[in-house]
Amino acid sequence: MHNHSTDIARGVPDIAVVMSTYNGCEFVSDQIESVLAQDVSSLALYVRDDGSTDGTLQILEEYERRGQLILLRGKNVGVVASFIEAISLVPPEVPYIALCDQDDVWHPDKLSRALEVLSSHDGEKPLYYCAEYMFCDAEMRPQSRSHLARGTLDLAKMLYENATSGNTCVINRALAERVARAGAQGVYCHDWWLALVASALGEVVHDDFSCLEYRRTGSNASPTGSGRMAILRYRIRTFFDKGELRNVTDQLARLDEAFGEEMPAERRQLLSRFLLGSRLRKAFAPMRLRQRLTDELALRLLFLLGLL
Repeated sequence: MHNHSTDIARGVPDIAVVMSTYNGCEFVSDQIESVLAQDVSSLALYVRDDGSTDGTLQILEEYERRGQLILLRGKNVGVVASFIEAISLVPPEVPYIALCDQDDVWHPDKLSRALEVLSSHDGEKPLYYCAEYMFCDAEMRPQSRSHLARGTLDLAKMLYENATSGNTCVINRALAERVARAGAQGVYCHDWWLALVASALGEVVHDDFSCLEYRRTGSNASPTGSGRMAILRYRIRTFFDKGELRNVTDQLARLDEAFGEEMPAERRQLLSRFLLGSRLRKAFAPMRLRQRLTDELALRLLFLLGLL
């Protein structure tokens, strides 16, 4: 197992890993050990604790004492603001940042694979790398493999669908700087936001590669990987009962406000169509917006009903 405590002290790491924790004492050690065992030459692990009230901080402090992570003791601001603050704290000379959940287990080659793929893309523009994972139960028994992304993830595909998972993602410095500058205001989901900004200003790079074991417990809310009816019920409930549609629109408005001037003209025109266009103009937009046909039809109906 690699011990990266010396790497943190020695100089600029190849990559920083950013984790946000909140009451995760049950599984956080497994996650940290899998990060420290990555087969990259050097990494730094930044953990921002979002005001945990269980034993999470004590576990983190033990790793901190050993020099294996940099611990940021935060007040409770929620997962979105916590991750964005943690990204902003990584020194500007670190070229790549990986986001990390508190209860997964990473495969040893997760980061080396991402860096290899990213090295073949233009690092001057914002880049967001994402991959796939293996669904596991609470005891980490494999259940099924994810299929998050189908085809190219361009801006049109990112507007109304969070088609990536933040626990698989690696971002480059160009994206990290913009996300840190814009802050958390108006951001609905941190990973969706990062992918949106990348698709607006640069590129989302999908790698059909299973990079981690995704632990499904009672506390992680998304039913991805469950049966189709369970997913459909969840989507209807979140979209209508909780008023999530307004959050999706607010996130797109924030994208335009923060980065519209910087976006290529055709991408900004696309965004404007959905922010300013009529119901019909949105409902009959001549491009694919969702990956699944049923989701596409549901979205067009929401446009026609004036709900989005």
